[in-house]
Amino acid sequence: MKRIGLTAVALILAGAAFAQTSTPSTTASTSSSTEVKAQMKDMRHDIRAYNKEKAEAKQEINKGDIAAAKADLTAAKADKQDIKADAKTLKSEGVAHPVKLADKQVKRIDEKDVRKDLKDVKADAKTEQKDIKEGDLADAKAAQKDLKADKRDLKRDVKEARRDGIRHPIRRAK
Repeated sequence: MKRIGLTAVALILAGAAFAQTSTPSTTASTSSSTEVKAQMKDMRHDIRAYNKEKAEAKQEINKGDIAAAKADLTAAKADKQDIKADAKTLKSEGVAHPVKLADKQVKRIDEKDVRKDLKDVKADAKTEQKDIKEGDLADAKAAQKDLKADKRDLKRDVKEARRDGIRHPIRRAK
């Protein structure tokens, strides 16, 4: 009898203890995820701007234009402060290592752009060769014009990728 009474008391106390604890809410609001995406996009833009300002400052130092280099470095410093502020906000939202994550995303986007441009250059070169073999000079000139534009885009994207920290963007794209 004593055992049944103790078991009943234990069940009542356990039930009361479970009734007092609240269950954690795991509902993720969509506005929060869209805010995080927008903040990550802003951070990627800030990282690109920071890398661009640093590269321009380095070029101007090499040219000997110290005043312009100082202006670029102050702009880079402002971009760095924006990055830190965004990182602090994203960490409070629950994103782990937001700066590293955004930097990886920037590099991934750069590699994707280089791969796309390489593919376009190869396709235009094949089209030009095919048009030359067929004797269609008008189409060959148009293909050559497209090839020059794609090479220009490739050169620009490679420059951006190098500036964002990818050592050999064309080799990596193969």
